[in-house]
Amino acid sequence: MPRKLTLYRDDSTVQVVYENVKAVFWTAGNTVLVVSQFTDVKTGAHRYIHWPRERFCWFKDES
Repeated sequence: MPRKLTLYRDDSTVQVVYENVKAVFWTAGNTVLVVSQFTDVKTGAHRYIHWPRERFCWFKDES
């Protein structure tokens, strides 16, 4: 079931919202947050978005 991820950047009050999130996980020794987002829910096509840990304060993962 796709979910929604809200990322709170450390350099702005603007939130970054990702819809249709497939998965969220850490890589590179827990220094990079990776968001797998569906680009086409019907075919299952997706992309990966990488956020270095120092670029955001926190995130909210909602199903």
